[in-house]
Amino acid sequence: ALQLDWSKLSKVAEARCSVVPVAVQDARTGAVLIVAYANEVAFKETLERNVCCLWSTSRNRIWIKGETSGDFLDLVEVRVNCEQNSLLYLVTPRRTGACHTRDASDATRTSCYYRRVVRSQAARRSGDSLEFAGLFDARWAAQASVATTAMMAFLLGAGA
Repeated sequence: ALQLDWSKLSKVAEARCSVVPVAVQDARTGAVLIVAYANEVAFKETLERNVCCLWSTSRNRIWIKGETSGDFLDLVEVRVNCEQNSLLYLVTPRRTGACHTRDASDATRTSCYYRRVVRSQAARRSGDSLEFAGLFDARWAAQASVATTAMMAFLLGAGA
């Protein structure tokens, strides 16, 4: 069942983390890999190491993507939106994974956006809730990357 964390931004605000959202995108394919946060420390580490570094708002510490899994995301370019309140990291994955979850074959997922949301037949009739309709695979990822990139640009302020 779909269980979105609608209170995530409230939790970040309550933790008093001075952060901005970061969309992390594969520079080669355009696929959005992850959306997370960076504070000034994580941003400076990203630029110094040339590797995606983020700020864990739940653990309140720097998160060097790939440090434990080996799935490092090498930095290609950093972009900032028009309001200077979000970042876009264009990266090249060193290996195949980007998500901390694993698929049925125990392989690291290539993106955190591997689930597709659709309305079930019952929900269509009742106007009720949404559910997961399945997992993205390589075919879906290529088709979804353009739409996802446009959506993320809008959500991060570039569409305003």
